[in-house]
Amino acid sequence: MRIPRPGRTAAAVAAITALGAALRFATLAHQSLWLDELYTRWLVTLPREWMLEEIPRTERTPYLYYLVQHEWVRVFGASEAGLRSLSALAGTATIPFAYLAGAALVTRRAGLTAAVLVAVNPFLVWYSQEARAYALATLFVAAGLAFAAQAHRGSTLAVFGWGIASALAIATHY
Repeated sequence: MRIPRPGRTAAAVAAITALGAALRFATLAHQSLWLDELYTRWLVTLPREWMLEEIPRTERTPYLYYLVQHEWVRVFGASEAGLRSLSALAGTATIPFAYLAGAALVTRRAGLTAAVLVAVNPFLVWYSQEARAYALATLFVAAGLAFAAQAHRGSTLAVFGWGIASALAIATHY
């Protein structure tokens, strides 16, 4: 098999990302919220100050996801689809970072394979449909890996990207 040219590669990554988005967004509201998601909804609909006081008492997850979700529900609502759409977006955004990491570490073909695996992996799709911090943490870890791979290839600017992505991952989930 011939390795696609950069223009074709970008189109392939876009198509794979669209497939992953379809898998993640299509059924966001088909199931009711379960216990942890109900708790997320309760937390993020509190006034911000109360939410920040409640998180260390009741959660083992850092603040970042809840702060982002708190603002997210103000725009998209606290319905099943509204709450879960942040995770679906994060899960979808993970796909091109998987490509970038695979392409930088191995080859473009490996990057495309990684992107396909992330797009259709049942566990990653599942976590991208939960109103919890898992998909956002996965996004930051994938971004960190992609930046680390670029830094390994000599990009000094990528070192900063790696540091920021890693800090965000830690601030999202321990």
